[in-house]
Amino acid sequence: MNLEHHFAGLGEAFYAKTRIQPLLQQRLVEFNQELAHSLSIDIKSSETKSILNGETPIEQALSMVYAGHQFGGFSPQLGDGRGVLLGEVRDDRGLLQDLHMKGAGPTPYSRRGDGRAVLRSCIREYLASEAMHGLSVPTSRALALFDSEQPVYRETPEKGAMLLRTAQGHIRFGHFEFFFYQRRDDELKTLLDYCLEHYYAQCLATDAPLENMLIEVVKRTARMIAKWQAVGFQHGVMNTDNFSFTGETIDYGPYGFMEDYEPDWICNHSDYEGRYAFSRQPGIGLWNLNCLMRCFSRLLEREQLIAILQHYESELQSHYESLMKAKMGVNDTKRLEILLPSLFSILAAEKMDYSIFFRLLSKLMPDNRHIILDEVIDRERMSQWLTQYQQAREQENENWQQVSLQMQQVNPKYVLRNYLAHEAIVAAEEGDYLPFRRLLTVLSAPFDEHVENEKLAQRAPDWGKSLEVSCSS
Repeated sequence: MNLEHHFAGLGEAFYAKTRIQPLLQQRLVEFNQELAHSLSIDIKSSETKSILNGETPIEQALSMVYAGHQFGGFSPQLGDGRGVLLGEVRDDRGLLQDLHMKGAGPTPYSRRGDGRAVLRSCIREYLASEAMHGLSVPTSRALALFDSEQPVYRETPEKGAMLLRTAQGHIRFGHFEFFFYQRRDDELKTLLDYCLEHYYAQCLATDAPLENMLIEVVKRTARMIAKWQAVGFQHGVMNTDNFSFTGETIDYGPYGFMEDYEPDWICNHSDYEGRYAFSRQPGIGLWNLNCLMRCFSRLLEREQLIAILQHYESELQSHYESLMKAKMGVNDTKRLEILLPSLFSILAAEKMDYSIFFRLLSKLMPDNRHIILDEVIDRERMSQWLTQYQQAREQENENWQQVSLQMQQVNPKYVLRNYLAHEAIVAAEEGDYLPFRRLLTVLSAPFDEHVENEKLAQRAPDWGKSLEVSCSS
């Protein structure tokens, strides 16, 4: 494992040196062979095992310091309270990827916490990040999962665990807020230069590197959230310290994939006011970007920052429209604008499963409307919409069969339903990782049929719809 240490070179104003503190009877129970291969990491080698077990300390391992707006309120100092950045490795394209261990023990930023993670939350993050990768949503990824016999106390004692994850970067909006509000402009500029060099090098050759980098950050964030909305994903905790400067989905906590279509759905039981409800995610993305842009108000004029932010709405809207046209199998934006609002109204009234509906729509033919009509109560209303939809498809004069196959490549058969994650966790806590691995198989290729695992595509049973997820992990 060829570790590099570029972020560590910034100096200890940006972090505290830390190390992995092994759990009791810790063992490697899952690793991502495909990802490990792309990073030239031999997980099974004794040297790698010794590093990841914490037996061989990494001199330049660190925990980052940052601030953040949490549920709208500003916290001037947060940081990696249970995470250790081991360093960076290069992937098979020569690009740097962070290696970050979650649950590695207390750090200077633990704020009276134990610095640990529980098996439940590590499994949920492993599954979510690989599910998002399978759906082509920019995301951190899980590389290895360790369980243990060490009890970690939350509401009740749970098994301690660690998750090794990768991402292009772990620099958050909150990193910039930390230095800005302390008026540490030299460190702020150093961090900007680091991001330009390592994440946005293409902007260095332009006339306005900083402005062009920030425009790209805005656009990446907009495209990420457009993808969340299109696949029905809710992050749950969209704090600025959970937003990546590289436009990747990070920090999977009380997330959810929409089942019954509810535009104001709240997946996080701790989000009492619904700040991060599904329908509010695009607006919160812009709110967070406003917080980020404020950090550069001593470097750029107000008009420049406003101009940068104005790229958000158009980028999000155009990308979302593109994604939804592909999901619907239509090419014309005006047709989409007519069809989509009325469809969403029907789905909400019927409490129709979001992913199942679009998968069925991708298999719709002129002579099999019953596959959708049999799923609804108000058959007449849905029949009228289907007539309108079929007319739109026919006006575009596309090959119906070909478009259907294309739609099946963007409308997943399998999504990470909360009850499936729950069942995998319960089994793993008893030492059985087969349900977890079976679920990983379909989530890694969610558009394939996987007939041997057909039941994993089914709706949640009634008990599975009442499961609650909160910030506790």
